[in-house]
Amino acid sequence: MKPRKNTPYLDLFQVIGLKLKKKADESIKELGLNAQQGKIIGYIYDNQETGLIQRDLADRFHLRGASITGLLQVLEQKGFIERKIPVNNERQKNIYVLPKAVDLIEDFNESFQQVEDEIIQVLSEEEKQILKELLIKINERL
Repeated sequence: MKPRKNTPYLDLFQVIGLKLKKKADESIKELGLNAQQGKIIGYIYDNQETGLIQRDLADRFHLRGASITGLLQVLEQKGFIERKIPVNNERQKNIYVLPKAVDLIEDFNESFQQVEDEIIQVLSEEEKQILKELLIKINERL
C-alpha cells in the first residue's frame, strides 16, 4: 500500500471548515439549533417570497434530498418553519419561516458575525481583502 500523499490545501480547508462549524454551532446552541439550521432558517427568511422549495435549499446548501428533508422536518417539528402547498402547483411545497424563527434571525446573524469577527481579527485590512478575493475565486471554481 502506498503512503497517503499530502494534500496541504485540502487538509487545511477541511480542518478550517470543521473548526468553523464547531465555533458556529457553539455560538447558537443556546438557541436550540446548530449553525446549519440557523443558516437555513435565515436563507428561507430572505427568500421565502420567491416561492422557495426544498430543491432550492438542497442546491444552495449542497445537500442531498434526504438530508434536506430531515433538516426541514426537524425545523417544522420545532415550530420554526412551515411548508404549504400553493394553489397553482399541488406537486410542490413552498417553505416559510414562522414568527418563532423570525424572532431568532437577528440573534443568529449576530452570533455568526461574532464568530467571523473573531476568526479574521488576526488579519490586517489588506489581508482580509486578499483572503476574501481568494476565497471567492476558489468558490467560483468549484
